[in-house]
Amino acid sequence: MSEVLGTYDRLVALAATQHGFVRPRDLAEAGIRPAYVHQLLRAGRVEQRAQGLYRVLALPRGVNDELYEALLWADGDAIGGESALSLWSLADVNPRRITVVVRPAHRVRRKGGANVHVVSEALRPRDIDEIDGIPVVRPNVAIAQAIRAGVEKSLIEQALMNSRSRQLLAPLVEARLFIALEDRSTVAAVGASEG
Repeated sequence: MSEVLGTYDRLVALAATQHGFVRPRDLAEAGIRPAYVHQLLRAGRVEQRAQGLYRVLALPRGVNDELYEALLWADGDAIGGESALSLWSLADVNPRRITVVVRPAHRVRRKGGANVHVVSEALRPRDIDEIDGIPVVRPNVAIAQAIRAGVEKSLIEQALMNSRSRQLLAPLVEARLFIALEDRSTVAAVGASEG
């Protein structure tokens, strides 16, 4: 019996670091057999959210759980675009879908994800930060992605102003993003220009 409790405790501890979610590969890394999660699924202690994605019901739901779930569902690198602007609290955006950035060669093979917009983009480690334990693109990248996606100009301006007041952008990067907003075709080079 102590092995079962120990395994459950390890599962809960693992899920707590991932907003309540686990995947089979996470279980393998923690030394937990997938069959154990299926037992808990039948017992109503774990919920299957998508193919290969489970939520441990003993953990309370958090404000940003949906973002982390989308990130795991897509096996993404970071939350991006409008979703990142929202997570950074830079603009009054209300994205209909969660933007998840994946590496260019990655293809999402899971079913579901109706509320997830997958964007393929090569991110460098310096392009990614973390908020509430969730990998998220840095403000300069989020704003550049939002410009490319055609987000309303007033919301981009709001994000730029809030970034300035919080000192999240270097002045040169901010200026380049303002120029890119005026000429959206130049934005591809802007997001990658912060050093």
